[in-house]
Amino acid sequence: MINIKYDIKTIDEKRSILKSFLFNKSENIKSEKFNKISEKDLHILFDLYDEIFLNYWFKQNFKGKIRFILSKQLTRAAGNTRTKKNIAQIRNEDIEFEVKISLNHLSNFDKIERSKYVGGIEAGSILESLMLVFEHELCHVIEFLVLKKSSCRKRPYKDLIFNLFGQTETTHKLVSSNEVNAHEYGLKPGDNVRFKYNGKFIDGFIQRINKKATVMSPDIHGNYMDKSGKKYKKFYVSLESLTKSN
Repeated sequence: MINIKYDIKTIDEKRSILKSFLFNKSENIKSEKFNKISEKDLHILFDLYDEIFLNYWFKQNFKGKIRFILSKQLTRAAGNTRTKKNIAQIRNEDIEFEVKISLNHLSNFDKIERSKYVGGIEAGSILESLMLVFEHELCHVIEFLVLKKSSCRKRPYKDLIFNLFGQTETTHKLVSSNEVNAHEYGLKPGDNVRFKYNGKFIDGFIQRINKKATVMSPDIHGNYMDKSGKKYKKFYVSLESLTKSN
């Protein structure tokens, strides 16, 4: 893999240096707390990590492309990295990555007052949350390039992210949209709810929550069936229109 290993003090110092460079280069991110971000900022982060942490490893070894995306659709994971399955058969200059960072987790960061963790490290600000998630995805890219596969559950990845960034876990404890909805509306998937539709009250249960709640209502004429054969109709309902029912 990459033959670099930093101690915790050095990692903290490098993160601090990276932040100061980011504040100077980014048009949006000027402090630990920011309310605007662009995909250009992710490219700036990538270049800074390559310079400050990786000694230009990417610049020297990777000739392909990385597309950074700020995703509103990414609701469960804070980040995601994808490349083609046949990466081992692709020439270096033709390899492409798609790295997504969840906008939901960033926008939800300050909505709940509790400690948030990424990779076993407490994120004290939205910027630190972004950086820690970015480090996680960056290690996936490195592992894909070196081993042609990547799994954060396995030892090579765990050694890599610990040696480079001091992260001791591969899971995140950030604020999800479900947690925000449960806090603001008292609603979560599985809750029985009631809402008004075309002048009538409809009962059902919440299957999932994104911007709206997906509510499944028992109906013998429904197009959806569970494992027991019970039929349902599906509704997309704003959270403020729902009330809990027994």
